[in-house]
Amino acid sequence: SLKECPHCKKAKTLLEELGWPYQEISLTSYPEKRSDMLQLADRMTVPQIFIQGRHVGGAAELQELTEAGKLQAMYDAEPSELASDPRLRRPEYEPRGDAKLPEAPPEPEICIGGQRLAYPQLVQVLLEGVEVKDRSKHFGLKTIKRCFEGSAFLGFLRSKFGLASDEEATQAAQELLAAGVFSPADGAGAGFSDKELYRFQAHTASANSPLNGVRKWCSKDGCLIETPANPLGVVKRLKGQLSKILQPHMDGEGNIDYIAVAEDPAFLDFEHATAELQVVDLATLPEPVRRAFVINLYNMIIPHAFAKLGIPNGDLPRVAFFDGVCYEFASGVLLSLNDLENGVLRGNRAAPFHLKRPFASRPDLAKTVLPVDHRIHFALNCGAKSCPPVKWFTAEGIDEELRLVAMAWVEQDDNVKVDLERKRLSLSKICSWFSADFGANKVEIAKTLLQHARGNKKDQMEKLLQGDFALKHMPYDWSTNSKRAVPFTEICLSCLVR
Repeated sequence: SLKECPHCKKAKTLLEELGWPYQEISLTSYPEKRSDMLQLADRMTVPQIFIQGRHVGGAAELQELTEAGKLQAMYDAEPSELASDPRLRRPEYEPRGDAKLPEAPPEPEICIGGQRLAYPQLVQVLLEGVEVKDRSKHFGLKTIKRCFEGSAFLGFLRSKFGLASDEEATQAAQELLAAGVFSPADGAGAGFSDKELYRFQAHTASANSPLNGVRKWCSKDGCLIETPANPLGVVKRLKGQLSKILQPHMDGEGNIDYIAVAEDPAFLDFEHATAELQVVDLATLPEPVRRAFVINLYNMIIPHAFAKLGIPNGDLPRVAFFDGVCYEFASGVLLSLNDLENGVLRGNRAAPFHLKRPFASRPDLAKTVLPVDHRIHFALNCGAKSCPPVKWFTAEGIDEELRLVAMAWVEQDDNVKVDLERKRLSLSKICSWFSADFGANKVEIAKTLLQHARGNKKDQMEKLLQGDFALKHMPYDWSTNSKRAVPFTEICLSCLVR
């Protein structure tokens, strides 16, 4: 199994409902056991389930046996010879630990009325105590979203922190404004005024503003840290932080209540932490680090956006989602999900259904662009059920890790299916949307995928390539692992031609 695999979660839930004890061998803890799994199951995907030493398959096969009433007989049967095979045993030694992850930098403290609070704590106090709502201006002709009144803010500061006068409260408000806790909501001047409207930085996230912009990592006094020494380690720390938030809101089927995630107090702490990536300069990262960094970050941004902004349903909202959801990096550079995938990872090639290359008008980003590697499509998870599972990729092992996920992807009939009788090759829509990454025609595409095929599928593909064949693309399942989420409904027609 793998730690964050929804199919593994589903299989374990079924076994627990049956009351059957099981031994789990986690490839997250013991990655070296993958070779044993491959030898025993001849499959690359997880979970791989064995009952009494007999290979069952994955979660789908386990469910099918349950529904057919055949699973109990397998459980009651005498163990096979393979049941005592040491390859089916969890190692007795402790899992090898990950390299020490970089610690989060210490939070600055802000003092108001003699009370000292760490930045996230202060923001939480303000968010809970200050009335935020949509307000009208200019006789109702203009609506300012999610804002608060300067006068009410001063009143809150005086009441909450025991400030003696409006002058003292105004000075505190000015310091919070300078620290980036909030900003003018309607083009107010640089100073704080009790007559203006303001918006908390935590409320600025939208489809076209940075998702990691819930706070400003750098202020006029400098940055918390100038540049993280290990950006990939920072992403891994953030991913672990988000995973801990997701877990309590995940059901036995692996489905997540994203509304509850967004309301979890720990989610705001996670969002504060993501601001550290505002000082990462992708162009300075060595190619293996950059490739692993962007893949892992992309896979983390998706659940972050699902909780914060919602889930798109339909082609036009999906275009707006992948073009608009973005993170901020060094020098204020904003990169959307499409920028990360198609600009950085795909050699600055146009995204599906787009006319222009992502960085066509942004030559300053040329140094972030990586050579095309079709295997990244087997590593990126856009949140849909037809996407490949999420894995962690390392800088030192990225090539081998991409080789393994490519083998696992091609192994699945949902992605690559050969019908020799009809002389037909059926592929995931991924191979259509990104066909240029796989080959110029159907033969080249098939030969590219053949590199990753094994066993019977490899034999079938080789036979198919001996003559002419039809190439079909299978439907893509855009449904997600959402149990509950707000809909993402924004539409951006101009995105198609930018």
